[in-house]
Amino acid sequence: MRCFVALDLPRPVCNYLAGLAQHFGSKGNVKWVPSSQLHLTLVFAGELPAANVEALRTELSTLEIPPLSLRLTGLGHFPPRGEPRVVWAAIGGDVEALAALYEQVAAAGDRQGIEREERGFVPHVTLGRVRSAFGALALIDQLQTVGATLRDKPFAPTGLVLYRSELRPSGPIHTPLLRRPAPAGESP
Repeated sequence: MRCFVALDLPRPVCNYLAGLAQHFGSKGNVKWVPSSQLHLTLVFAGELPAANVEALRTELSTLEIPPLSLRLTGLGHFPPRGEPRVVWAAIGGDVEALAALYEQVAAAGDRQGIEREERGFVPHVTLGRVRSAFGALALIDQLQTVGATLRDKPFAPTGLVLYRSELRPSGPIHTPLLRRPAPAGESP
């Protein structure tokens, strides 16, 4: 089963982020993520046997979720140099508490044989995937321009979710296997 662990975002934040796509027009060949699928991934588990998924689900059900006050701090792309493949929104705010939550989730993943990403945890929301290098330079310029206009309004994630992800030609389908409400973050 293909799975990942994420923080769900409030609907207004998802709608706002999805609406940013209109600022890019034809700059770059990007497949934008629909607002209903935007989230902050903590751990991508990949393919796991059902027993490991259940064990991860059990561990996540007892995890302490700290109150988090997050905010959008800019736009960027992976890889950071060269042709972009992924467009993202950077997350700021309670990043130390967010990193501590990531460590707890990653440790649970370690026990289920999930390998950590080599680049480490970079708090972000994936907004789109670049389909080709056509227009990449214009896309990078527009990311800087639009990123400078982001609303710096704090928000709290709505929950910690273990998702099953099924890849389909029309796009992935994410089904929650465990959803835990997150406590409200404090205003900075």
